[in-house]
Amino acid sequence: MTTEKTATEGGPHDATILPLLARFTHEDKEAKGLRAFSGEAAGPRRPVHFTAAEMVFMFPALLLHAPDGGGKTTFGRLLSEALNGDGRARDTCFRPAYRNAEGDLLAQDLPEVLPQAVLCGRDDDVDAMLSAILAGDDAPVLLIIDALETRADPEALLARCAVAITERPSLRLLILCESRALEGIRRPASIPEYGLLGLALPERAVFETGNGLSAAHDDRAFLLPGLWRLSLERGRPVAPRDAAALAPADADWAETFRDATALEAMSDAALLEAVTARPDRWAGPLDLLCDWIGPDAPRAAALARGLARSEADLPVLLCAGKLVATGTPEAEALTAALVDAIATGGAPAGLRRRAGEVLARLGDPRDLEELASVAAGLYPMGGDIHPNSAPPHHAPVGDFRIGVYPVVNAAYLRFVTETGRSWKSVNGRDPERASHPATDLTWHDARAYCVWVTEKWRAEGRIGAEEIARLPFEREWEAAARGPSGLIYPWGETWAAEHADGEETGFNDICTVGLFPEGRAPSGTLDMAGQVWEWCTTLWGPDMATPSFAFPWQADGREALDAPADIRRVLRGGCFSSPAWKANGVYRGSLEPAGSWRGNGFRIVVAKG
Repeated sequence: MTTEKTATEGGPHDATILPLLARFTHEDKEAKGLRAFSGEAAGPRRPVHFTAAEMVFMFPALLLHAPDGGGKTTFGRLLSEALNGDGRARDTCFRPAYRNAEGDLLAQDLPEVLPQAVLCGRDDDVDAMLSAILAGDDAPVLLIIDALETRADPEALLARCAVAITERPSLRLLILCESRALEGIRRPASIPEYGLLGLALPERAVFETGNGLSAAHDDRAFLLPGLWRLSLERGRPVAPRDAAALAPADADWAETFRDATALEAMSDAALLEAVTARPDRWAGPLDLLCDWIGPDAPRAAALARGLARSEADLPVLLCAGKLVATGTPEAEALTAALVDAIATGGAPAGLRRRAGEVLARLGDPRDLEELASVAAGLYPMGGDIHPNSAPPHHAPVGDFRIGVYPVVNAAYLRFVTETGRSWKSVNGRDPERASHPATDLTWHDARAYCVWVTEKWRAEGRIGAEEIARLPFEREWEAAARGPSGLIYPWGETWAAEHADGEETGFNDICTVGLFPEGRAPSGTLDMAGQVWEWCTTLWGPDMATPSFAFPWQADGREALDAPADIRRVLRGGCFSSPAWKANGVYRGSLEPAGSWRGNGFRIVVAKG
């Protein structure tokens, strides 16, 4: 059967890109609040992703992003048609979806009453459309804004959108953006962002089989819809490098691919001149080109040296990172530049996250086992933000030192390699996550690491013979996070954007430690709000909702190490999915000591035994 014939019989058409999945799972949603775990034996849960359509109706305003070829524009158009009465588009958008690469098929959970849609394409005047909607009646409307990155002032537009949803509660907003461009765009906290996955392997397989097609089967778990559609038309897998030549001339998603091909044809000198003169114009295509070239190409080292200049913009430095091999002079120069950029702060959160991944992969030169000193004293503890954290009071601590950062994957991996202890982390061994906090570990795992690192650090002379490394008491953790004045957040009394990896940052994941120097605590510690829930020694009790060991603090045996297995231990600080009222120095969480999750880790205290 030919592709042309198939296209007229229900083959490759808009249905080939739907349903799209979001990088947000049922477990992620549950974990907005800590919950009970069934113990170590259960193992990690298989991810069940929400669809893009389901995500649209979870939030008053939502920003979804994907790379070029990720199906954003087609999704926006078909969703608009489906909401406005097109039966075929409705069947396509809202049909049951395969929720992961393993093939779990579930119906979509959508509201019974759906709004009308207004689609604002890349050539439409979004301000005029938004004004018209706000001036109209109060009927429910979903405004879909495509191609945020092409707007004259994306950040101003997002700010206006944030105001609009407060002025008209019946208005919903869906904003679509290219992923790399979004890294450099700041957004209001009231507009969460989530990435879109490519098409899941089972979704593709069913479509190919049902339409008698062959794309010379590509076994990647997820694949960009644009590339997969080209592969259907060609009857073979299409590499990203070939998209510029094979995509139709009017395919807007292939423009970056065509620009990358144009850069590839330039000499090194001409390429560097173009990028230096217009980094805003060429950073996206350059990023894609560097994916194609890789660190082993003959021109890679020279291009990397030209791109990794001290005055280069962060997006250009990140492009250079794709051309650099570990252990080379280029890697040493680039990691130094990235450390400086991270320490300076000020960059949009998305760029920071990718800078941290490049830094980790090339070899993070920072001392990630650095300790900060906290003096003995009577420190503020507790507050009125939640009944479990009340009442405000003071508690005593002795002299101690505490990790500036949570324990990271690279350090924890050395521990499990030497000791043979099991570690069920799915991606903790990935090189680009080496400087991420170690997660997917129990309270018992964290304590075992402390015992191991005590001997290691004593042998290295890092700590004295009379000192031990252990988990912090809850009151020690809070003293380090809030300081002598008892700040609510490590940096002050009010939440501030780009000071922590919390819910509003939009990562929905941990990131390299220390990316938010603006959030440094009075003790000098980092990442004490958001990022990961951190294990403490302190007991909570068996009931998740109400602590048996309540505040105010007292010497009542709450630091006992030999409590029954069902007695929960305290977690502090919130994590990447926590809102501001949890991601702070006051809120208390808890978990069974045998429980673990990708959002909880730990940091170390060193004190006399």
